[in-house]
Amino acid sequence: MIKIKTIKSLRGLSRYPAWKAGWEKKEDIDVFSYISSICNPEDLLLCCKLLFPDLIVVGDAVLLEHKYEPSRFDMWFSELEGDICAIEKIVNHTHIYDVFEGCSDEVDDAVFEQLSEVISMSWRLLLNSKFPERKFCVDVSNSDQEYGPVVTFYQVK
Repeated sequence: MIKIKTIKSLRGLSRYPAWKAGWEKKEDIDVFSYISSICNPEDLLLCCKLLFPDLIVVGDAVLLEHKYEPSRFDMWFSELEGDICAIEKIVNHTHIYDVFEGCSDEVDDAVFEQLSEVISMSWRLLLNSKFPERKFCVDVSNSDQEYGPVVTFYQVK
């Protein structure tokens, strides 16, 4: 038997361990028990839009549909002299903290870092599936110059 972990062991969680602590037989409880008891299917379905977002193709550029604004695209196209890769890097640039700006809970930075890795994995799958003839780079960064973890994608020529 070979076990294949698609996502590394989860770190920095607080809600799940607190919930699990309330159970008498903790060994019978796992993340799927939590999902079954606490998570709403609508919330999970809506989160799928983050993992598998709608895309828009403008000329040769592949962009996140919800971040595309024609006038801003035209501005970047002019300013970057038509460099599609550079435009994609900017337009598709997604701050994970901003995605969850309405969350008032204290969330460990490790959770956001892990989410950025999962999002990048799903975006790779999506881009490879929808554009098998193109090559994309999906970048994850988390530097002092940025506001938390960032995920973006762009084509590699």
